[in-house]
Amino acid sequence: MTTSMPAATAGQAVRGSGGGLPGAVAAEWIKLWSVRSTWWCLLGGAGLMLLTTPILGATMANNNKTGVLVPVGEVAVATVYVAQFALIALAMLMITAEYASGSIRTTLQAVPMRGRLLVAKTAVAVAVSLLAGIVFGLIGVGVSAMSLGDEADTAGGDALGSALRIGVYLAFVAVLTVAVAVAVRSAAGTLTLVFVGLTVLPVILQASDIGPLVSLAERMPNFAGTVFMNADGTPYGSGTGLLLLALWAFGALGLGCYAFRKRDA
Repeated sequence: MTTSMPAATAGQAVRGSGGGLPGAVAAEWIKLWSVRSTWWCLLGGAGLMLLTTPILGATMANNNKTGVLVPVGEVAVATVYVAQFALIALAMLMITAEYASGSIRTTLQAVPMRGRLLVAKTAVAVAVSLLAGIVFGLIGVGVSAMSLGDEADTAGGDALGSALRIGVYLAFVAVLTVAVAVAVRSAAGTLTLVFVGLTVLPVILQASDIGPLVSLAERMPNFAGTVFMNADGTPYGSGTGLLLLALWAFGALGLGCYAFRKRDA
């Protein structure tokens, strides 16, 4: 599975778009959609939403003893933590597949300014993840409304807002993934670090029952994303959750850019 592209084609995309950052973005866009892995990742993510949402929705409906309706967006948010790994794989392969195949040298010949190249790759990953995330969110709220049945709270504004927030969350996850991938360069290493950082480490920190560690867990991307997507006010508002997501994503991207510039291809 590769995301390589002939040097001539990449160069033509850059020159055909006027060069500079627009040309670099155009080249990355062409490369992304010219490989089958992109389509498989998107279809896989949508499939995971379709398969997992009814199970979680039915479970939440069966366990709901309070008589309070369950927001359909809450079920969609719970489901996206499974589907997100399809988009993580997509963003990761934009970097690691080029290192695995050696085509990163061709890419750097077409766009020798590494900061510009990283911005272009990140911009494409963000755009695709944002749009795909909104679609995943809409699938989630639609399917959860059916699976919850009479227990569903289908308030239109809240449901659509949840879908939009899911897309924003997944866009930040894409930035974080690109940052880790450009620093690690390995698909296995990137996937492991992102998985541990998003799912395993926060659980361990919270389970420690040590105040500072629990506080740290509540400010990690996964927890901040949950607060933001659910528009929750505990332990902080959704705006703070969004800010924490941005700090994690762009802080990691800054470190990844530093490593990218300091190391040979």
